[in-house]
Amino acid sequence: MAAVYGATQLLSDDVSKASAGEASIITPGSGPLRTGPSSPQVSKLTPFMDPLQIPPTLKPRTVGTNEITIVAKRVRLHSQLPPTPMWTYEGHYPGPTIEVQRGERVRIAWRNALTGTSPVKGVFVQPSGPPPGLAATNSPGSEGAPARRELAELTPWTSVHVHGGSQHAVYDGLPDSGITPGDVQLSEYTNESPAAHLFYHDHAMPITAVNVAAGLVGNYIVRDADEDRLGLPSGTYEIPLMLSDINFDTDSKGLINGQILIKRVQLSPAMHGAIPAAVGTTGPFTMVNGVVWPYLQVEARAYRFRMLNASLTRAYTLAVLDEKTGRPVRHAVRVIGTDGGLLGTARTLDEMLTINPGERVDIVIDFAGFPNKKLRLVNTDPSEPAGTPAPDANIPFPDVMQFRVGATRGSGAAYRLPKKLSDFKRITAADVPKDAVERFVMLAFDARGMPMMSELVDADPHAETGAGIVRIALPGGTRTLRVTAQSFEETTHFYGASGSWEKWNFLNVDPANRQIVHPMHIHVMNFQVIERRALDPSGLDIKLGGTTKPIELGAARRIAASESGWKDVVGVPLNEMVTVAGRFDQKTGRYVYHCHILDHEDEGMMRPLVLMPPAVLTVQNMMMKMMNGGPGEPPAEEGMGSMPMNGKGSG
Repeated sequence: MAAVYGATQLLSDDVSKASAGEASIITPGSGPLRTGPSSPQVSKLTPFMDPLQIPPTLKPRTVGTNEITIVAKRVRLHSQLPPTPMWTYEGHYPGPTIEVQRGERVRIAWRNALTGTSPVKGVFVQPSGPPPGLAATNSPGSEGAPARRELAELTPWTSVHVHGGSQHAVYDGLPDSGITPGDVQLSEYTNESPAAHLFYHDHAMPITAVNVAAGLVGNYIVRDADEDRLGLPSGTYEIPLMLSDINFDTDSKGLINGQILIKRVQLSPAMHGAIPAAVGTTGPFTMVNGVVWPYLQVEARAYRFRMLNASLTRAYTLAVLDEKTGRPVRHAVRVIGTDGGLLGTARTLDEMLTINPGERVDIVIDFAGFPNKKLRLVNTDPSEPAGTPAPDANIPFPDVMQFRVGATRGSGAAYRLPKKLSDFKRITAADVPKDAVERFVMLAFDARGMPMMSELVDADPHAETGAGIVRIALPGGTRTLRVTAQSFEETTHFYGASGSWEKWNFLNVDPANRQIVHPMHIHVMNFQVIERRALDPSGLDIKLGGTTKPIELGAARRIAASESGWKDVVGVPLNEMVTVAGRFDQKTGRYVYHCHILDHEDEGMMRPLVLMPPAVLTVQNMMMKMMNGGPGEPPAEEGMGSMPMNGKGSG
């Protein structure tokens, strides 16, 4: 079997043999990074030394099976660094950009050819700086902390998920159905969605974060004739930008040795044989397309950037600065699409652009007004001037990448975006069918101070206040709910009909005001953000594991331009209820929904979701009612209705 790159057929066996021997350091086909100083190992990295790398494009055949091999490779991520051991798709980091046409059915065999143990080093360090002590993660090196033994001994177990794709559950990259070296995951992708920027990544529980940090992620682009007719910037003027943060270990002299480091701030003492409560993984350095702080030489013309946040935990709040003046460049960025495809019309971005883990934003930047200038894309703390380091906010280095604009406009006339991009229509609560199933998921903290996800179902309105009982004051009256599950391993309670409309309410509730935005992802559903509402968290009693008074909703909050289209990930900020509505794809089987902070996903914030044909779901509900006294009700002896919020947590 062969992988097809453009018109070239590249035998996977050849790639695997070369990669296994680590004969080539730089990702083939993307060009070498510029050679650094004579002694490449340093204690600090210099921004904008290396050009942005563009992953190669893979156009799979529609006949037969395309094989993509997962192999070990050494990749240089900055010219001042030694090569970094990584796990890769076909020897590339990021993996090859898979490009398909809408409606093309393709089969991919993902072959696990990895050997040895994970190339990622993990440590737990003590907090430093303002609570919760994130300053401890702002520098490279292990700080003398011992390597986490469970990661040092971690052998390859992989499961590939095409995020945003519409595929049957058996092809979706089931988190508990990974494969070991020598085995193949065979998946079929029908690519039924309109043109959109999807991506693929490892999804093996409970090690998704470790495998993605090791390098197992790549872009997946769906194209169609409607988009092609628009004349958007294309070819060399359409560029994927995969953002991710990273940290590296150091040697005994404090020099960065290039090994990927997962350094987490420990919040509580470790129990024997258990992972301690810890802050999610972040790193001080930002990579774009696998290069730390790259530069891109551009013409003075319009470019289309397909942006993805592939970080494990970090959200980015981005601004474009004029490097000479240090001031933000206004009105230069136009949003044309979100996770699920194009907007109806372009939206000019006046504010900063926030992108959470797992989210994609399709933007156009016209550099025609900036000849001979250098522009910087920076991550910023909104409370500080754009581009200012904010170590206490876990942003020690705000730089993301640099644009070097040429002297004259590129060939052709001035670029104008089409007035109409697609037939996209914003939906409101009134547009959601009245028979749509409504679900509630609460994101809160357990008694140890760790975030966790509670699946809620309707309860007796007269139920006494107590553990597991949650009341919410909604516009139509107070809703009484109860906790049914808080970890992946518990009984499945969410069953849905394929092709049906649903409305989901995510509530991030914390009386202690700990700042976490949970990016929530639902498989095989594109949805729109219907409403954001502030909430009063004072009714939730963490020790009790329920509410002592209803959670009150407050003022509506703004829906940003970057989330105004079809989505499959939505950020749920502190003390806010976010309501989304969408329709499940016509697919069936056992899927999941989860927080896309990958540490959270691995450590509990993921639950199963089963989709059935509507007639089959009718029979399922009848069976559940017969056994349990009502659809979705667990057996009385399980005692779910009194479950306190102190179960399996996540960090």
